Order: sequence, then structure tokens, then C-alpha cells
Amino acid sequence: MKISVLGAGAIGTMLGGLIRDNDPTCDVVLLGRGGHIQTIRDSGRVRLQGPWPERNVQVIGTDDPADIAGSDMVLVTVKSQATAEAISAAAPYLGAAIVVSVQNGFNDDALLQHVNEERLVMGITATNVTVPEPGTASLQFNGTIVLGPNAQGTNAASATAATKTLEKTGFRVFEEANVEGVRYNKLAINSPGYAASLSQSNFITEAVCHRGWRSAVGKPLADECLRVFDSAGVKLARIPKLPDIRKLRGFFGKLDSPLLGPIVGTGAKLIFNRRPIQFSLYQDLLKGKGTEVDHTLGEIVRLAERNGTTAPYNQMVIDLAREIENRGAGKFFTREEVIDRFRQIESR
Repeated sequence: MKISVLGAGAIGTMLGGLIRDNDPTCDVVLLGRGGHIQTIRDSGRVRLQGPWPERNVQVIGTDDPADIAGSDMVLVTVKSQATAEAISAAAPYLGAAIVVSVQNGFNDDALLQHVNEERLVMGITATNVTVPEPGTASLQFNGTIVLGPNAQGTNAASATAATKTLEKTGFRVFEEANVEGVRYNKLAINSPGYAASLSQSNFITEAVCHRGWRSAVGKPLADECLRVFDSAGVKLARIPKLPDIRKLRGFFGKLDSPLLGPIVGTGAKLIFNRRPIQFSLYQDLLKGKGTEVDHTLGEIVRLAERNGTTAPYNQMVIDLAREIENRGAGKFFTREEVIDRFRQIESR
């Protein structure tokens, strides 16, 4: 079996590397750009770090889309804004491969330009992977993958095949009938997480556990997401083994409690000061890369507009992310500046 990864950054490298490590009968091709892929190409191996002894796994690294020809399955892990370009370049070599999107955001339209709906499977992954140095992928948190058939069920066989293949990663893999509801849930979780990233704040200990940030930023974003989904008739589905947006909103409430708040906050800080959650937006802003915020939180804004309402808090995250992009790599706001900008929405 041949598995190719289109856009092998942190997540794609980890998924492809684990599939190969757990099933050496699979040939794995990591397609990408830059020093990371060049290091893998030159060595013929990728180094995987995680809650296990370090592994060096034999894979093929390449920047040539032609090398994915003959694949049984292609995992799409490029940043959302690069989807159209990447799938267009890969299209002549896809053949009859099942194409599995493991991305943030909603990129269905771009992918369907080149992939029949029967062979296209949409999903998400909830994990935290970094590239500490070229040729290495490091798993910070154990991974969960959720995917499933489209609403019409025309790709049901492909979804089942994709589930079985991705189980080779060793991640928790779930096939969910309402995968759209899971994808929207993931967007909603990302919304306050991205807002915390604007000030380099530890999501839990410096943002969620900070009363001012929670009141002005976190709660309004969560409430807005739920309101937009309700107006659009979106039925959310849980991300198995992980909190969803409703549970996160409930966590905000517990932190506000005079009795429970200090206890819950202390416990959260003990855990997340040691193992902070790092969102992809933070990594991109830190390195001065283009972000995918228009394809993630932008989807919430567009969903609101399509249903006759607005999403000003999510739009604020997008606007502030763009300001940082224009400032240059690593030039973040302070937490207080973010809080102030969000409070200005209330006075409009």
C-alpha cells in the first residue's frame, strides 16, 4: 500500500511517519517544501518524538508532486490557504487514490474541483505536533482523528477505508456520521484559542484563567459561535475524548464561581503551565508565515452572513491576526491590548 502526504509539515509528517512505523508494508511519501522535507529526502528518514523512545522511520521525502503517483491514499495536510494550489499541482498524479483532508477549516470546494466526491473524505485531527528542527516531528499531546462520510453517504466506502488506514497511526480514530458537526466544533474551539495566540498567552493559564480575558474575549467568542451555529441549523457533534465548545463554555462558568473557581484554576495551571497548548496560528505568527485564519474563523463569519447575522468577535480575531501579519514576525499584542480591542465591540 502506498500512502502519500500532501503538505507534510508537523501534522502530516507525524501521521505519515507513524503509519510507516506501525506498518512497514506501507510505502510513505512526504510531499512538501523547505528545509524540513529536504532533510528527510537526503536522509531517507524522519525522526519522530513523543511519549515513546525516539524513532527514526524510513520514508520518502520529496518536493515533486509526480512522486505521489500510484498512491492508494493521499492525506491532505497543507494549510487551508494553500489547498487550491496544492491539489491542483497533485491532480494529474492522484489516479484512483482516496483523498483524505485532515485540515482546519472548510476546503471542500477547492478539493472537489479535482477529486470525485466518492473518493473525498473530510476530517479533522485534534493534537499538538511541532517541528523542533528540520527532519523531526514532535508529538506534544496524544492525537485524535475524526472523519466520516458526507451527508449523502456517497463516499461511505472511502470513509471506512480511510478510518482503517489512519488507525495505523496509533491515534484515537473515530468515524462520525455527522463529521460536519465535528468540524464546526473544532472551529469553535479554535476561536478562543486563536484569540489567546494574539498575545502569546498560554491558552488556559494566562487567558482562560484570567477573569478579564475570559469576560471580554473568551465568553463572547464561545457565545457567538453557538449563536451562529444555531441560526444556521448546524448540529454540533462531540469530538470524542476531547472537550467541545459547550463544555469549554461551561468551564468558563466554573472559573467564575467564587467557590469552584480558585480550585479549578489552580488545577488547570498545574497541568497547562507544564504542557501549554500551542495553536497553529501562534506558530505561523511567530514565524511570520501567512495564516489560515480567513479559512477557519472566516468560515464562521461567512456562515453568519449567509444566515442574516454577524460574527463581530470572530471577525476581530481575524482583523488582529492580519495586523500582526503586517507588523512582522513575532510582533504580538499584549493581553491587555487584546482585551481592550474586544471591549470596543460592545460600545459600537
